[in-house]
Order: sequence, then structure tokens, then C-alpha cells
Amino acid sequence: MIEVNELRALCGDDDSMVKMLLSIYLEEYGESDNVLQSRFSKDDVNGLFQLSHELKGMFSNLCAKEAMTLAQAIESSSQAGSLPARNDINALCGKIKEINQQIAGILQ
Repeated sequence: MIEVNELRALCGDDDSMVKMLLSIYLEEYGESDNVLQSRFSKDDVNGLFQLSHELKGMFSNLCAKEAMTLAQAIESSSQAGSLPARNDINALCGKIKEINQQIAGILQ
């Protein structure tokens, strides 16, 4: 989950900035759980590395530490040329869904 108070503080307590960042995330990465599953099912290690690397940075910016840690684990495995563990993929996809729901509630 996103630590909203921490994110708000990083944005200088500017709610419009927070909403802009969350909207950008949804636009760029809102379907990333489906993309991760697709790349995993195709054994696309390079694609998993690229997406997990991007997600790690985005989740760091959004103060979503658990999701960032999961993305980092997938990034490390795929960077080493190994297909990440299915449990890690499923866990990150679950976090992405939770974050998407949290954002939808904030943006209402």
C-alpha cells in the first residue's frame, strides 16, 4: 500500500501533486499486473527485468515500500537471467491490485 501521508509530505502537502502522480501511475502502470503475468507465462526474463525495474522506481516514488521490495526481488532474479519465482510474481500482482484500488479511492 502507498503510505499516503509520507507521499503527501514529499509533495509538500500539495494534494494536486499527489493526485497527478497517482494518475500518472495508473495511466502508465495500472495494468502492470497483467503484463507481469503475461511476461512470466512467456518466460520473458528481459521483459520482466525491464518492467520490474520501472515498477521498483515508481513504487519508491509513491512510498509503496512492500511493492517496491517485491519488484526489487523480481528485478534481481531476472537481471541474473533467471525466471523469478511464481510466488514473487503473484505477490507483486496482488500488491498492484491493492494499490490500484487504494488509488481509485483517493482519486474519487
